[in-house]
Amino acid sequence: MSATPAGWIGSRRFDLAFFFVGTPVAAVAVGALVLALPSLLVPLWWLWTVLIEGPHLCATWARTYLDPGERRRRRGLLIASLGFILAGPVVWAVARVTDSPSVFEGLVLFAALWSWHHGVRQQYGLLAIYQRLAGVEERVRRIDRWFLYGALWGLFLLALAALPANRLVLKLPAAMPREAELVILTGEGLLGAWVLAYGGLLVARHRRGDPTRPGLFALLPVVGVALFVAFVVGRFEPLLPRPQSPEQFVLAVTLVGGLSHGLQYLGIVFAANERRYRVAAPSLAATLGRSPLRAFLAFAAASGLYFALNAARSGVPSLALFQNDSEAARFALALYWGVFFHHFYLDQKIWRVSRDHALRAELQIA
Repeated sequence: MSATPAGWIGSRRFDLAFFFVGTPVAAVAVGALVLALPSLLVPLWWLWTVLIEGPHLCATWARTYLDPGERRRRRGLLIASLGFILAGPVVWAVARVTDSPSVFEGLVLFAALWSWHHGVRQQYGLLAIYQRLAGVEERVRRIDRWFLYGALWGLFLLALAALPANRLVLKLPAAMPREAELVILTGEGLLGAWVLAYGGLLVARHRRGDPTRPGLFALLPVVGVALFVAFVVGRFEPLLPRPQSPEQFVLAVTLVGGLSHGLQYLGIVFAANERRYRVAAPSLAATLGRSPLRAFLAFAAASGLYFALNAARSGVPSLALFQNDSEAARFALALYWGVFFHHFYLDQKIWRVSRDHALRAELQIA
């Protein structure tokens, strides 16, 4: 990945694989597979944790804690951010001392919201990179940004009430009142109109000869896949028989959406690392950064610890170390979310293209 053609993060082939074609096709294929053969959901979920989800976490830590330069430059951030890992266990302890289940439920709700926000921000970050690479003007950037945020957050709000599995989790009536159905249908119609209008805008841009790659990324791999996850896969949830927790009600949605998120993240890390470590001094981070395959294998091996944490929190009814409702499983779940809080926070600090000259050089943004 030496000289990068204009407008691409890695190369045409690399970007098609990780951002435009390969990742969306993989997500849709896995979604279709678990819908056709629900018995594969749990095995595929475990494979995803080790081959995609765990490595995507390791990729963040490899770019920070394993990198000597980053340890010097971001010493305060890397130390202080570790406190987020303790946030989950602290809430677990408070809930146990006060004997208040609602405290722990609040942690899970907060985690779900931050997780969605984190995913939206990643998509916007990739969109912003493509906008800079294409040199689009500020007015167009704003339109793309509002489309992406409006579509994804509108989809999130609709899915909360529209999908049967979410209604069960939120303890809403399985059969909605007629008025609520009309509100949902209106919301779905508005979301559909929002997407169609943006598609028409991209056609107009293409006819004028304006750059359309950033908009196509927002429309198809981002919003298109999100719509498939929510309204195709989500319509059939829960695919897992006799779900025992809110997560198990949407296990297929988590798998398919997480697959897309993780592959995109690994793609951007591999592209940036290859340039960062091309002429860097010897270090473990450089050894991994110069070879995406070597890095992936190392991250997958390290994800054995993540596999064990998932087994301890008993989120899936197989390979569970403890009863789902036991304090041991709840503590492991709290620690699990603490790890992700750390990832969410650290991520939003280290991928600020507008403020980080070194990162812009890694992404070949002027």
